[in-house]
Amino acid sequence: MSNLFRGRYFDISPLEKIVHEWDLDSSMEHYIDCLCIEFQYLNTFLSLQSFTSSECLDATVEKVEALWDAAEFERINCIDDVRLVLNKTGQEIYETKMEIRAKYSFPIALISKIATLDPEFVKRFIDTVVMNVTDLIKRNRLCIWSSLDLWQQIQEAVKELKLLRNFVYFISDRCTNPQSEYTFFSHVLVVAGHVAMMSWLRPENMDALLSDLQMRIQPIQPCIHEIYIDVLQALKSGSHPNIDVHAADYKAGFVETLIRHMEVLRPIIHKHEKGVAFKDQITMLNFLRDNLINLPREAVEDFDTGIINVGLLVYSVFKSVALGKSKRLVPVLDFSGDIQCIQALVYFLTRKSFCSNLPKIDGLGSIDIILDQLEEFLSCYSELTSSIRSQIQKIQQQLEHFQKQNDGFGSFGMQVITKAYEVDHVVVGYINKDIPEWCLFLWTRDIIEEITQLIEAGEIHEKEVSDSVLHNTTDVANADTSQLAQITSMSEEMVGFQDVMYTLRKELIRGSSKLDVISIVGMPGLGKTTIANKLFFDELVVSHFDVRAQCCVSQVYTRKDLLLTILRSVKKDTVVSDKLPEDVLADKLRKLLMVQRYLILIDDVWETVAWDDLKPSFYDANNGSRIILTTRLGDVAYDAKIFSDPHFLRLFTQEESWMLLKTKVFNTKSCPLVLEDVGQRIAKRCGGLPLSVVLVAGILETTEKEINCWEQVAINLGSHIQAKSEDIINLSYQVLPFHLKPCFLYFGVFLEDEEIQVSKLTWLWIAEGFVKSHKEKLSEDIAEDHLKNLIGRNLVMVSKMSSDGKSKSCRIHDLLLDFCKKKAKVEKFLQCIKGDNDMNPSSVSCQKHNISRRLCLDVQADNLAEWSSICSDVQSFHLMKGKQNGSSSVSYASHIFNSFKFLWVLDLKFTVIDSFPKELTCLRYVAVKVAEDSSLSFSDNLWNLETLIVKGLGGRVTLPDTLWKMVKLRHLHIYNRAVFNINNALQEMDGLRTLSSPWFSCAEDADRVFAEMPNLQKLRCEVLSCNSSSPSFNNLTKLEMLKFTWGHRALAPTLKLPPSLKTLTLSSGCISSLDEVATLPRLVVLKLLNLSIIFDVWKVTDEQFPHLKFLKLQDPSFFKWNVSDDAFPCLEHLLLTKLRHLEQIPSRFEDMMTLKSIEVRECKESVVESAKNIRETQIEEMQNSDFKLFVHK
Repeated sequence: MSNLFRGRYFDISPLEKIVHEWDLDSSMEHYIDCLCIEFQYLNTFLSLQSFTSSECLDATVEKVEALWDAAEFERINCIDDVRLVLNKTGQEIYETKMEIRAKYSFPIALISKIATLDPEFVKRFIDTVVMNVTDLIKRNRLCIWSSLDLWQQIQEAVKELKLLRNFVYFISDRCTNPQSEYTFFSHVLVVAGHVAMMSWLRPENMDALLSDLQMRIQPIQPCIHEIYIDVLQALKSGSHPNIDVHAADYKAGFVETLIRHMEVLRPIIHKHEKGVAFKDQITMLNFLRDNLINLPREAVEDFDTGIINVGLLVYSVFKSVALGKSKRLVPVLDFSGDIQCIQALVYFLTRKSFCSNLPKIDGLGSIDIILDQLEEFLSCYSELTSSIRSQIQKIQQQLEHFQKQNDGFGSFGMQVITKAYEVDHVVVGYINKDIPEWCLFLWTRDIIEEITQLIEAGEIHEKEVSDSVLHNTTDVANADTSQLAQITSMSEEMVGFQDVMYTLRKELIRGSSKLDVISIVGMPGLGKTTIANKLFFDELVVSHFDVRAQCCVSQVYTRKDLLLTILRSVKKDTVVSDKLPEDVLADKLRKLLMVQRYLILIDDVWETVAWDDLKPSFYDANNGSRIILTTRLGDVAYDAKIFSDPHFLRLFTQEESWMLLKTKVFNTKSCPLVLEDVGQRIAKRCGGLPLSVVLVAGILETTEKEINCWEQVAINLGSHIQAKSEDIINLSYQVLPFHLKPCFLYFGVFLEDEEIQVSKLTWLWIAEGFVKSHKEKLSEDIAEDHLKNLIGRNLVMVSKMSSDGKSKSCRIHDLLLDFCKKKAKVEKFLQCIKGDNDMNPSSVSCQKHNISRRLCLDVQADNLAEWSSICSDVQSFHLMKGKQNGSSSVSYASHIFNSFKFLWVLDLKFTVIDSFPKELTCLRYVAVKVAEDSSLSFSDNLWNLETLIVKGLGGRVTLPDTLWKMVKLRHLHIYNRAVFNINNALQEMDGLRTLSSPWFSCAEDADRVFAEMPNLQKLRCEVLSCNSSSPSFNNLTKLEMLKFTWGHRALAPTLKLPPSLKTLTLSSGCISSLDEVATLPRLVVLKLLNLSIIFDVWKVTDEQFPHLKFLKLQDPSFFKWNVSDDAFPCLEHLLLTKLRHLEQIPSRFEDMMTLKSIEVRECKESVVESAKNIRETQIEEMQNSDFKLFVHK
């Protein structure tokens, strides 16, 4: 602005410098803040004088310009100088201000000065005025402006200025008629300058100023609306294109100005309502304003003419009023032709923008979800017009027909899914008043026609497919999911690298007694983690070390998380608080390891600093302790070296590649001779990379065992793919059945090396619509089949098995994770954004129309509000930042997320929230953290919610009564203690399948709650007192898994257990008999943890535990254990921990034909010896060579 000032421009930086350099009290800092605002207004005064005529103020202008020299800020040498200079400057400003006040009058613009105006100056000037008046409001709200009315009046003045500013930005740099533009700008400058001066000089007169301002901004006076009409006419006759990145914001702002000016007309229009759909015009303009911001920049220019025409017509009404032609208002305002053109354009571009970012791959289950939501919509919105209701019902019928016939539709199926997403978007938008009724009508009308065409084309395609038999890898890959490969587990015999395993095992259990690091180095996919895990679980290795622990570092880690992981592995039965500082945890770990021979596996180390973070905790007690470290980087391995050189893994030999391929494809069967040659060629083309071999095996496993099919695979692989793992992954992806592709790509939401709970993964798949509903099978079972299929194709690895032999957790290789993230972005299926300087809410790539329906956001939680505006249309939202920092929190969570109207999945599992959103009726999956001893508060409209996971930071989590309104809830998991309010009326939750972890004071309270949950299948609960009775679990006739804890050592009467139980864990309490447990007909897994039994001898008789396969005993109270010859007829695994009283394991286990393993932890030496005797008998006499014994000292 300084180029337009007569004299100098006040730079307030010296005042700000004083604040930084001197130790001032709060009153002095406030005084400097006031002086800064005064100088800013003096700058505005000087600027105003540069383009207005006011001779009486010429002398005053010179005084203002001399103020700065008189201030003497540069001569301050001590704190007393500060006070002296500031007081002197404040007094001089006050005197000058009073002189200006006495002489000031409404400014008159000088055309000779305005003619040289730069449009940028006008924008900066009005922006400065808005900023100065806003600062004045903030400074004076609680002091001199004690009147609330006065404060509100100045706020209204600011709003009027902002409307005028919208007009300026819409016109700026585009009008080709200089005279019209200059007239408009001069009007803006003098009005804005007058507001600034009056709010500064005479705030007590704001009431009169506001009325005057509205007269000078609102187009009521002829001189005002003529200026507006003239500049818009000039813009219409010729204008430059607006190439500014904020063009859409400027147009939306001008539409907002038109809406506000139309509101001024409302009282006049009400006298002549006939034929005028005034409300519809306002609704249309609101919709236009909201959607302009979200449209691609290249589409915004198409609205220019329509917006200008609407502006001209609105201001023409004001002209008619001024001319007294009120009877002609109706035809003047009835700009239906322009409205219809804009409507058509808004609809076309809004739909085009929405569809441009729809996923190219997705799950058929999403149609089931959308059908349910359409049914709810039709039942709740009776006021719908008959035409719209009819159209939505027609779409329902089409989608239901498609769901029954879609198996052979191929790519047409995905196109129908996108139409379903469109319907969902427009209906939810209508519910939330973001989509007007006319748009809902147009959108649904067009969708009906398009779905009809797609179904017809799909049926033709299906007939063509059924008429021909296609034998290629893609078709074979679409085989039914019931043909599942065997799950890879740690018990599998390792293929290849036998020499490496022998060398590394010897270094672990022999060699120097000094602490040593055994590093395994290799490129991605070479098998570092597989070898390390095989060694870690090797029988000889396990028995050699007192304690073992493992952790995975990866690229993103925290030292605290790693220490906690290792500590909790070392102290398995002791709670380690995550609230302890890092240094305390490190010291605890060091002291624990000082007296034991330990083995620590540290997987996937990316930088030396990670090793440096952990190294101090690894004490060298000269007892042969070892550390296994895996890394891609030789520098990391050499930095960690103590004695042994790093082991750089070689590539597979051609023989090893062929052996691994045969094992994966044929398991124990032999390869047909006819496939030997082509099979070896395929193995060779894998370039010696085990991961490539495994992935190719996954393809061959679902391919016909015919030579022409295998030859086709060989052709697809190309000549040599050693360095092209991504090509093999892509080939594995391409041959996946349609329903598995979204399941696989969804792994992109997880972190590198994250251990993924199978249950939560499958719940997410269901919530996202990847699992199509089935009348005879639970969605959870179908989802588990999908996972088994991916595991069988070697795309997913099992990381933990549950006691009943099922997959408990899984993980995905880093290369596969990278592929999922990249492919998901290309397919517009999932987007992962890491917030930084280049990727922020204002960057072009992060505009709303570029954001995928599923978003994984890696930003600081306290910055989430900045992102909310561009994320509000997402269907799935995952916030990841808290994982890296241990914990993060979001303030005002309900306010931030209430705008996310389309959400199905809200995953804040790493983030603490302070409140829960109230308007997200589409939610199906929620995972959050809450503070210690929290009371949850939910609205009663979460009727679509199926999974709710809440983790408290400590204490109890109190559940609200609105929980019983969640009629579709299937999985409720509250950690660690959930408290129900049982004083109020409860409602049946017959859909609930899993519940964890409610806490009850007595069995009667538990029975009241469980009576409303008749279909529970999995339950984990705690009851403080069972003295009078135990909970009536026998009423839960579908219960398959129960984890029951009750008061410490409190005696419980006979347990009431249902015969449906397959897995049972009893903890902490006291029991008089196990007879009820022993006769359960379907029990497969039993864990007795810290349980007191009121007899010294536990007798297991014939025919007890008829189907038990897994038994775990931890610190039982009995001294002797008798097992009859025919007891435990199916037992496979026995785990014994801390047997303080028991002297030995019953000899019955020596000749038990079904027994596969015994694991002994922290038991007496006599128990260990009896376990070794059992192993000897099992291997030598029973010829059970696969029997394993694991001893942990």
